[in-house]
Amino acid sequence: MSMKSKSKTHSDAPPVISLINLGCAKNLVDSERILGNLAESGFLIAQDPAVAEVCLVNTCGFINDAREETAAVLNELSQLKEDGSLKTLVALGCLVERVADAPELNRFLSAADVRLGFKEYPRIAQICHDLIDEARGRDGVKRAADAQRGGPTSSAAKKKVPQSYNDFLVSPRLRIGSPHAAFLKISEGCSNPCRFCAIPRMRGLQVSRPIEKIVEETRELAEGGAREISLIAQDTTSYGRDFYGEFRLAELLRALSKVKGPRWYRLMYAYPRYLTEEMLDVLASDERFCPYIDIPLQHISDPMLSAMARGVTKAQTIALLDLIAHKLPGGAIRTTFIVGFPGETENDFKELLDFVDEGRFTHAGVFLYSTEPLTPAAKMPETVPLAEKKSRRDAIMLAQREVSRRRTQARVGQTLELMVDGAVPDGKSPVKDAAVLARSQFEAPEVDGVVYLKGKTANKLEPGAFVNARIIDAMDYDLVAKLL
Repeated sequence: MSMKSKSKTHSDAPPVISLINLGCAKNLVDSERILGNLAESGFLIAQDPAVAEVCLVNTCGFINDAREETAAVLNELSQLKEDGSLKTLVALGCLVERVADAPELNRFLSAADVRLGFKEYPRIAQICHDLIDEARGRDGVKRAADAQRGGPTSSAAKKKVPQSYNDFLVSPRLRIGSPHAAFLKISEGCSNPCRFCAIPRMRGLQVSRPIEKIVEETRELAEGGAREISLIAQDTTSYGRDFYGEFRLAELLRALSKVKGPRWYRLMYAYPRYLTEEMLDVLASDERFCPYIDIPLQHISDPMLSAMARGVTKAQTIALLDLIAHKLPGGAIRTTFIVGFPGETENDFKELLDFVDEGRFTHAGVFLYSTEPLTPAAKMPETVPLAEKKSRRDAIMLAQREVSRRRTQARVGQTLELMVDGAVPDGKSPVKDAAVLARSQFEAPEVDGVVYLKGKTANKLEPGAFVNARIIDAMDYDLVAKLL
């Protein structure tokens, strides 16, 4: 006896959701865990938000430019609700947490229908199911996520990250970054007193993860194909201080060196005040640890370092950089600076510019100071006009470009081990006959320069493959190499 199959109604169809990640690698890790949670709960994941019923946006609230980007993305997505399947727009993360104590920033989230803070992440699948049930008009479904629609109502400042969020940090990840290059979050939050920064007001005080949990996740990432693992946190060098009562980064690095699988480990977000000789010795002890440190200095003038509450002096900074150069000879140092901080004089800026001119840095970025509500610096009167801030930024970047050019030119003729990242996006390579992108240990993913790879078999290389190549040409920030 045959039976006619019953067609599935819209209300019976699997729920479809999309996620857009904004901001830093730490947000990316959160987004991957959210997607893992949703996939395990039966959601279909759509890359195109236009075909989703709910779209999540993991927001960034770090500086005003990031908030503007968040608002633009939310506004653009909201237009999809007019004639597509998208019914609900959900804002997550840092900017949602930020408006809890800075309501003047609410305007950046005006296009979002629902706001969810960190403590709701473990419940995000159930909340999204409720939102879709509500949008589909199912009988008996009460309004979904009513308590969370407005987001957090209290600031994270001077508080530890909610335990529910810490529990979420061990949930499975659905990787959306490069399969061969993974980010590994070793702690959350920040306990440093920098006067310009609102991150502790969004992420709370530092909470380090146990070493065994980090090692376990490293093994899982390696089993999933990760060949490069970048250690990230708001402050990696003070890892363990809150959990173990002492700095434990060196011990964590030793534990990771025993994990089979990853070819490269990379240290990011190293707060200079806590970077020790022991940590550098461990980095130098194993060739799998990239001779690379991302160390945000922010300034070099003593008056500015003091005003920013960085906890280090110019002399201590230079001594630390000399120590890094001694322990990791020929290695790469990445840093960031802030120009236009209240009280920055021409002399302060000239001191910073001269410092950059010395050529210590392989990679450097520059931020314009922006007033962040409720930070200590917000009480300080602005003394540098916006046009002058931009002029100072451009001068620093021009100086660093010259430094970078000298450094890349010096590498021509060297033979390096490279990791293949994949084809040049859109096939538009600025280098003839080089359609493949790669990196060496001296370039971090997404933020530094790249190596354009030539060779008859280069196009056949899979992402994550390791090859030896000779550097044959150099540009301001990028290199050109030929397969050996």
